[in-house]
Amino acid sequence: MSVENMANTSEDSVKRGKLIALSFLVALSIFVQTIIRQGDPTVTRTIITAIIYFVISFVGIVWAFNFEVKIKSLPFLLHSALFVMSEYLFIQLFFAQKFSRIYEGVLLLILVILVFAGTYVSFLMSNVFNVNLYKGIPLVHVGRTTSYIVSTLTVFFLTFSLLALQLPFFLLIPLIFAVSIFLSYIHLKNLGFKGFLLKRKTLLVSVLVSLLFLSSFLSGVLHELSALSPTVGYFVGIGVANIRGNKMNDIWEMILYIIALIAVVFLNLFLNVL
Repeated sequence: MSVENMANTSEDSVKRGKLIALSFLVALSIFVQTIIRQGDPTVTRTIITAIIYFVISFVGIVWAFNFEVKIKSLPFLLHSALFVMSEYLFIQLFFAQKFSRIYEGVLLLILVILVFAGTYVSFLMSNVFNVNLYKGIPLVHVGRTTSYIVSTLTVFFLTFSLLALQLPFFLLIPLIFAVSIFLSYIHLKNLGFKGFLLKRKTLLVSVLVSLLFLSSFLSGVLHELSALSPTVGYFVGIGVANIRGNKMNDIWEMILYIIALIAVVFLNLFLNVL
């Protein structure tokens, strides 16, 4: 093995170690503060803490990457930081309020493992895209699949959280639209779309997410079910946007996406009737 390869391997090991440590600290801090908190925090405090997680995650990723980042790296770093913030909001506004104190410890222990795994995968995704800016690597295809999953989860977590925070309607809609634009733009750009085509597909996905959110929000179903519709909308919108041919597999994939949309619409109608 050459000296250069040994140096790269050593650098990658150090970077992975930093990402693991950062992911563990994020998960552990969420676990500890949820266990020791007294009563339900105010909306302002929850939002401020979520922003702190966002900033710390962003700065932590830059540190883990040994400050080897470009301006083009910012969307990837912001994506991971937004995912961490959405994880925090979701746990604080759902799990900690849904279960009694007797079971909370065990449930949060399970959650902290899931948060750690999800955060680490998200950080690895950003690392793959960042390294790909310097030199092309085969792992970028894995990074694109991971981006699809992470961004879909982010849509669900943030939609649920914004609803649970009971924000005013005039703030809720622009925030949902802005989140969907940001996530869809980054992911579609990672898939290789550029220029007007990228903007058009981003707008179409965002409009679909917003319309499905409105349909579920106005129906008055629970937060977790209201968040399901725009999540399915994002998943379907990105999937359809990535269909580039007229092969039989693409046709069947389109049919499955249509079925998913119809199913979630009928689910909202059924729950609304009940």
